Amino acid sequence: MKQKPVISVKNLDVTYFPGKENEIKALRNINLEINHGEFIIFFGPSGCGKSTLLYAIAGLERNVTGNLKVDDKPIESMKEKEIERHYQKTIGMIFQAFYLIPSISVFDNIMLPQVALKVPLRKRKKTAKDLMKYFGVYEQAKKLPTELSGGQQQRVAISRALINDPNIILADEPVGNLDSKSARDVLGLIRDLNIKKKKTVILVTHDPSHLSIADRVFNMKDGELVDIKVNENPRFLDEKKDLNEKSGKSSDAKQTIYKDAEKYNASGLLQQYQARQIVWEVLSGFSAEEAEHIEDYVSQSIIGKEDKKQMLKDYLDQDEKKGGVGLDKRSATKITRQVMSLTDNIKEFRGTYEKYGNSKKTTMFLRKKLSSITGVIFKTAALKVVDEIIADRIYGNTDQIGVYERLDMSIKKGGAGLDRRDARRVSRLFELFLLSVYGGQNKDTIKPKKNI
Repeated sequence: MKQKPVISVKNLDVTYFPGKENEIKALRNINLEINHGEFIIFFGPSGCGKSTLLYAIAGLERNVTGNLKVDDKPIESMKEKEIERHYQKTIGMIFQAFYLIPSISVFDNIMLPQVALKVPLRKRKKTAKDLMKYFGVYEQAKKLPTELSGGQQQRVAISRALINDPNIILADEPVGNLDSKSARDVLGLIRDLNIKKKKTVILVTHDPSHLSIADRVFNMKDGELVDIKVNENPRFLDEKKDLNEKSGKSSDAKQTIYKDAEKYNASGLLQQYQARQIVWEVLSGFSAEEAEHIEDYVSQSIIGKEDKKQMLKDYLDQDEKKGGVGLDKRSATKITRQVMSLTDNIKEFRGTYEKYGNSKKTTMFLRKKLSSITGVIFKTAALKVVDEIIADRIYGNTDQIGVYERLDMSIKKGGAGLDRRDARRVSRLFELFLLSVYGGQNKDTIKPKKNI
């Protein structure tokens, strides 16, 4: 008798702003089944939809059409309370950014999910202690998360994800912020949960060196599931040296990597991964992974979750052997200042927009910011036109391409008279500012504030 899948996805689409000019198809016609106890990897380049699919399974992504069942329960038709229960009991989430509350102890962070379920204090303390001992963080119980290393924080995050004993573990790039040794340890712990605790695990990654530990690999590209590969003999992390770790048997390890790369090279995904590494290295001097770490610090700073300025500087300045980038202090300080200055300007615009809405004050403020940050000086004769372009984009009467074209157009023809390079820089930066207030939607999607 065929085993009933624990997760079933049929004709699943995720669409943002449907029917609008800026419609985005994040997922297209996804069909898959996952059985109880499997270790699955969603693999592909950044932006391919793998995290969106993971969040749909978790019930966190609600812009879905099609059929999605977890434990035979239809996720797409669940009400908010049912989704909340699903998130609390059925699945456990592990993220790249640990999302631990910095102001409370490790012990309290782990127990937090059981507070919502009104589990008696004695019981949740015992469960938390057992998990901390199992994952090797019991000695850190009374410490704050910021006092722990990245690997320790992820162990705490895993403990928190497991405290309600879910059957399904969803891990979104869980080792993206860790050095190679900590990454190996955490992946080993997650694989352990699959083997010893019989948990169903779905791991999202863009790193091909992780692929051989899965039972099956779902290759994704441009929002579509393009290929499924089966591992007849998954490699257990405690059986061999980590693929990233240098050893006396490095030639064997390299051959294993090459075999994995050849085996999983579906639809050019590994070439795309390699291309991404090359582009980042050439254009910025950072690896793609380093750039993603920097992005995470900036993301947290933008939403005001906590001040990431010092953490970013420390990461850039920290020795490469300790998981940092290894820049000199001067370069680390310069980059941090530039990144955080732009972040602060975006936050300032968001505050202006919240106060004045789509008004002349907001338009003038943004025009001055665009000029000061890019160094582009708008000609006096073009100031009114620039303000019109900004207002049109805010109201959704044009898109980024339309902004670029009018900035590049001559003043005589009704444009701002910028050269192409400056027009491109200003239009790109403009979109960054808009994303901070309403995501760049068109006028039918937003509710403009009253003009002042």
